[in-house]
Amino acid sequence: MKQQKRLMIIMERLKKEKSLTLQDIMQLTGVSRDTARRDTIKLTDNNLVIRTYGGISLSNSFNKIDGYLGRTDQELQVKKQIAKEASKLLFEKQTVYLDVSTTISLLPQYLANRNINLAVTNSIDIADQFLKTTSIPTTILGGTLNRESRSVTGGYPIWELTKYRFDISFLSCAGINNQGIYYVHEEDIAMKQAVREKSNKIVLLCDHTKINLSHNYLVYSFEEIDYLITDKKIPEELVVRIGNSKIIYTKENNYD
Repeated sequence: MKQQKRLMIIMERLKKEKSLTLQDIMQLTGVSRDTARRDTIKLTDNNLVIRTYGGISLSNSFNKIDGYLGRTDQELQVKKQIAKEASKLLFEKQTVYLDVSTTISLLPQYLANRNINLAVTNSIDIADQFLKTTSIPTTILGGTLNRESRSVTGGYPIWELTKYRFDISFLSCAGINNQGIYYVHEEDIAMKQAVREKSNKIVLLCDHTKINLSHNYLVYSFEEIDYLITDKKIPEELVVRIGNSKIIYTKENNYD
C-alpha cells in the first residue's frame, strides 16, 4: 500500500477515534513499526496531527483546515501577496463572486478604488471587509450560518446563485494534486459546482501549503479553472497537468 493511501486511511480513522497509538496504526494499515512511525512523522510535518506519547491525535485544525479565525494571522504576508495578484484580474464594471477563505478575505482591501458592478459572497468576513474598505455594492447570500467558517451554508445559497452571472469568481481549496482540486466537506461539492456553472472565469487562490495535498472530495478538474495563483514554484509534473499559462505566481516569487 502506498504511503498516500495509508495516510488517508489513518486520517479517516482519526476523524472517528480522535487519537491513535502506533500499534493502532500498524494494525490499521498492516505495516511495520518503523513504517508507521514514518507515516506519523509525515502527518505531523504537514500539520495534520499532533504527536502524543505513543501515537498521534487529531489536531484542532481538522485535516489542516484550521479554525477559521485562528488562520487569519498565519502566513499573512503570503496571503496578502496572493490577494493582491488576484485583484489584478478584475476589470471595471464586472460582477464578482468571492468564496469563503482567509486569503480571499484580504482581496477587498485591494479593490478600494475600483469600479466593480457587484460583489457577491457567502462569507460574513468578506462582506464586512467590502463594507469597511470599499464602496462596491455587496450582496451576502442567505442561508444557515456556520460558526466555524463564518459563512452561510445549505441549499438556499446554492439556489440564490442561480440568479447571478459572474464575470469572475475567486475560490480557495483544501488541496491540489495531479488528480485535481479538493475540498473538505460534502456540502462544498454542490456549492463549488454551482459557482462553476455561473462563472465565466474561475480563479483559484492557493498558497504552497495546499500543493500536492489530497482531501475528502475531488470537486474540480484543472480544465474547470482558468487561473491558479500561488506563492511558490509548483512541481513540474503538476505544472504539466494544470497548464503553465494558467499559473500566476506572486510578484515576490515570479518564476517566469
